[in-house]
Amino acid sequence: MGKIVYTAGSGLPPTTFDDVWLAHKNRGEWWYCTGYLEDKGGDLFGYQFTLAKITVVVPFMLLICSVTDFRSGKHYNTQTPIFFGKGVTVTADTLAVDGHTRLTLSPNEHSGKGRMRLDMRGAGFRLDVEMEAAKPPVWHCDNGALQMGIPGETERTYYYSFTNLAARGSLEIGGKAYEGLAGKAWFDRQGGTYHITDPRCGWEWFSLRFFDNTEAMLFAFPQDDYYDGTLIEASGAYRRLNDYTIKEMEIITFEGKRFSNGWNLEMDGKKYTITPKISGMFNVFFFELLADIKGEDGSLLGYCFVELLPGVRNKGNVLAAFIKK
Repeated sequence: MGKIVYTAGSGLPPTTFDDVWLAHKNRGEWWYCTGYLEDKGGDLFGYQFTLAKITVVVPFMLLICSVTDFRSGKHYNTQTPIFFGKGVTVTADTLAVDGHTRLTLSPNEHSGKGRMRLDMRGAGFRLDVEMEAAKPPVWHCDNGALQMGIPGETERTYYYSFTNLAARGSLEIGGKAYEGLAGKAWFDRQGGTYHITDPRCGWEWFSLRFFDNTEAMLFAFPQDDYYDGTLIEASGAYRRLNDYTIKEMEIITFEGKRFSNGWNLEMDGKKYTITPKISGMFNVFFFELLADIKGEDGSLLGYCFVELLPGVRNKGNVLAAFIKK
């Protein structure tokens, strides 16, 4: 049947993690999870879950469920538009879309939502994964508020994440079953009064997951020369990080749209390269990929999920940039 519970708050300024988790009226927003899993034989898989509430001409919700098999280089992707919230549940302990996906939450030592179980299915795949927070959630940027590339009060989002979730589960993909998978996940909660069709609000997002259990979230607006982010230590302590530099290695064309590809990063006194493992996929609103993070000596230090909006690098009609060719 579905049930959406709304908070009375606007999200800005942020109040509590539990309050901001709930739905907000008259706000664009999303719940977003990305993770990677590996089997005992070394096969690597990536997954992504998004439930977004957006307005492009008319308001609607969009469910995106994706899995990537890195050995075959194949992406499995299901996108489901939802109107009038039909079949959607958003409560303090459940996020679900009837017949497609279900996320349940319960407490652990780090958070009232520190344990998550995601059952996600789509064309050619089904994923069942348990995720447990190894750290408390963090407020990003300016105490949980992110300026969306344009100065002023209107173009802002509330934003927090679980940046380090231990993940274990099973996967059926392409007619083959995998058990005993293990890896790491990241969960975002974000939304606000930004205008997704304004190219000045378009972003390039990087979530760096280092093997030493530190993380970094980088939100870049290259067209506005505006950058913000968060550095999270292995201890769980975190601080704002907005003095980094990130520069693309090249611009590629994918499905008729231009995106940056490969990046040189200078952050917190160190230099890194971020290199896509395979070609990414375009999910209606954004281009997404998993990349290797390497140090100056070429050693692999971790993985980075990258999300790129087409409005950043493409001129002309912004709505046209969202249409797959």
